Amino acid sequence: MPPGVSMLNGNLNIRPTDCQVPDTKFSLPAGWDLQIHPQGWVYFYNASKRIVADDNIRDPNVLDALEAYIVTYPLSEIGHDMEICIPGSPSPGDHFRTLVVNHTHCVASYLIEEGRSETIRTVEPYLLNRRRRLYWNYIQWHPCHVPPLPTAELEVREALTWYHVDNVVSGHKSVVPFSKAECEDLSRALKQLKGDKNERSIARTVFLSWVLREIWSFRDAEDYGRRTLRDSLHHRAGRSVQRPVRDETTPLYISVPLEYMVDIIFFAIPRTYVAHVKAATEYQGRLSNMQERWETYIRRLVQQYQDFLLIATVLLSATIGFLDIDGIGIVAKAGGIVSTFASLGSITVGVFFVWIHQSNSHRSTFAYVHNAHHGAFGLLGHAMFLSLPAVFLVWGVIAFTVGFIAYTVQDTHDSDKNEAKAAWASLGVSILVLVLVSAGLYTFSLIWQLQSRSSFFDSLSRRRGRLSWAFWKRSLK
Repeated sequence: MPPGVSMLNGNLNIRPTDCQVPDTKFSLPAGWDLQIHPQGWVYFYNASKRIVADDNIRDPNVLDALEAYIVTYPLSEIGHDMEICIPGSPSPGDHFRTLVVNHTHCVASYLIEEGRSETIRTVEPYLLNRRRRLYWNYIQWHPCHVPPLPTAELEVREALTWYHVDNVVSGHKSVVPFSKAECEDLSRALKQLKGDKNERSIARTVFLSWVLREIWSFRDAEDYGRRTLRDSLHHRAGRSVQRPVRDETTPLYISVPLEYMVDIIFFAIPRTYVAHVKAATEYQGRLSNMQERWETYIRRLVQQYQDFLLIATVLLSATIGFLDIDGIGIVAKAGGIVSTFASLGSITVGVFFVWIHQSNSHRSTFAYVHNAHHGAFGLLGHAMFLSLPAVFLVWGVIAFTVGFIAYTVQDTHDSDKNEAKAAWASLGVSILVLVLVSAGLYTFSLIWQLQSRSSFFDSLSRRRGRLSWAFWKRSLK
């Protein structure tokens, strides 16, 4: 019966075996074993010399070049718990590309001194982050000859538990490498792949090494084990501060007129879209969060455009009905025509924007963000185009209001006194409604901003309070 195959209770039992392939088809050099990665490619391992080679040493020319390189390498300095991985096409004396691996401490380095156990025990913990990342990256691509790693599973489980907790505590501000859903999926996969401690599974080794490589890559970037609590809190606070990003690619002769156009013609609406785009494309440590915020932004943008379409359609119908009135004046007619074209512009641009954002919401987010920031008019110019449906709608409402008021004023000069009085009453109500609407729009456009300066009414109220207190003081005397 083949190795690894046995009969248990009448059933065929197949257990994982070593990755070595019997030397039946290929002529391997003496002392070398061929190892097959689960993905199908091969590498070679020499147990006596503790050497791993990625080149095809079955080729005599490649083997001669490898042996010439090994002669120049100080193998006597490699400990019993260490091995080296020789890269492809090595040159004699070119030792800085050879990876030194220490299996006892799970570290790897391109310097022999950094891979020794004596050195590792005296090094600051944060300096080992990069070496551990190199080690697990090496194991991921060379897992077949490595003995079982008893502490790897415990280390993965502990890290995933903390990442899950950090996602719950920090929410969208979490910068750990795995999201909450990813932590749950990885923990579930780890539990399903768990076997006997003496059982050897190459695929499981690859899985653990991949997770640990991501963990130590994150720790290396975060200077894991270096900062104190105060320094760490200060570092995180400084990283979370949103710094304004200036669009330096836009020339001054373009940016200055754009600023005036945004504030006067576009009613400062594009500034809201600038803030939304920056918030949606801000990188906070994990690309999955950025992609989620971007998709939320696109859905909200499409919903806004759909609302604008509904309002513009109603305005267009009202304007057409207004233009059908007999005896309408020139000013009122001009206002109605402008309102019609503005409503049509809002509908046309809005429909196109809804279609283009819905059909491309899952495509290259990076291309969209890059083009928005590096366009001819910069991010502000891009926001101006995004705000066109809303701006056209506002101008349509203004033009319709002007036309309606002009039509109302037109009847105030009527010879019939009753009709003139009715026209004046209508004009007064219209002006009152216009004032209230303007006050409401102005108030709630600033309600979300913290006002640093006191308003006129607040200062007047405080002044009246001080005068009243002075009056009472004089009265008491």
